[in-house]
Amino acid sequence: MEWVNEMPWNGMGVSISPNLSPSELVYKIKLDLETSWNPTGGVRPGRPKSLANQEMFQFFKSFTEYGEAPLETIGTLDNGRIVWGLAPLEEEFILKKTDRVKGYLFLASRNENRDKIEVHFMTVRSAGSNTLQLTSKARTFFKNICRRPFTKQFPFVSLKSHKFEEDMIKKTKEAVNLGREAISAFASDADLLANKKVDDQVASRYMFDVFQPNSANELSSIGSKSINELAEKKIRIGIEAIKKAPGQNLESTNMTAWGLLNAATYTIDHCLGNNQDSRLRLAWFGSNAKVKESALALALKL
Repeated sequence: MEWVNEMPWNGMGVSISPNLSPSELVYKIKLDLETSWNPTGGVRPGRPKSLANQEMFQFFKSFTEYGEAPLETIGTLDNGRIVWGLAPLEEEFILKKTDRVKGYLFLASRNENRDKIEVHFMTVRSAGSNTLQLTSKARTFFKNICRRPFTKQFPFVSLKSHKFEEDMIKKTKEAVNLGREAISAFASDADLLANKKVDDQVASRYMFDVFQPNSANELSSIGSKSINELAEKKIRIGIEAIKKAPGQNLESTNMTAWGLLNAATYTIDHCLGNNQDSRLRLAWFGSNAKVKESALALALKL
C-alpha cells in the first residue's frame, strides 16, 4: 500500500486568489468552454458555456466574503457536474502539541442549473490530509440568489444580477458562525479521542464496525488468524492504516481512538474508489460520507 500525505483533491482542484472574478474562476477550472459530440466524427469546437457557472461562483465569492473566510481552492468532479470550493476558517486546533487540524467552509453545487448551493463545514488534518465533514446547526442548502431568471424575450435572461442584501448577509454570517461552533465542539471530542487508548483487538473490531458491520458480531467467535479471511479489502487497508498511514505515529494517534478515526477517514479519502474522482465523490457526497459519519460516532463510543 502506498501511503501519501497530500490533499485528497490533488488533481481535482486548484489553488486560487480570492480576488479573482467569477469569469476568471470559471476559466481556472476549464468550465468556460464546452465541447459536444459531432455525429460526423470528432468533436465540435468549444463554445461559451452558460452563465450559470459564473453566477455560481458569484455566490461562492459573496458567501465567503461575508462569512470572512477567503476562497482558497476550487475544483470539479464528475466531468464538471459537481463544482466545489474550500475556504479556511479561523478555527483550528492542535492535539498533543503536534497534530494540527484546520477548519474549512465547504461549498458545492451538484445540479446543472446551479440554482442550489450546498454549505458544509469540514476539518482537514495536516498529517495525512484526511477530511471529515461535521454536523452543524447551520443550513446546508441555499438558493443561489445570484442566478438570473430566464425571460421570454431576447436575450432570454434577466439583465439584473442579484446581490447579497441585508437578509442574505445575515443568513451567511449565522451559518458560518454555527459552523465555527461545530468545529470548536469537534475539537473537544478530538481531545477526548486522543486520550483514549485502544489495543489491537479493539482496533480490528472498530474497522469491522465501520466498514463491514454485518460481520462484526462474528469476530467474538473467531481467532486472529481468521480475521484476514473474514475482512474485506477495505477493512484490511483500514487496519494497516492504523499504524502505517501518515501521522499515525504521533502521540495523539498512536493506538488511540483518534488514531482509529483518522485511519478510517484516511482510507476513505486516499485508498477507496476506482480513481481520485470517484474516491472524492464517494467521500464527500456519496455513501462513504455516511461511513465517515458513522466512524466518528463509533470512535466516540469506544
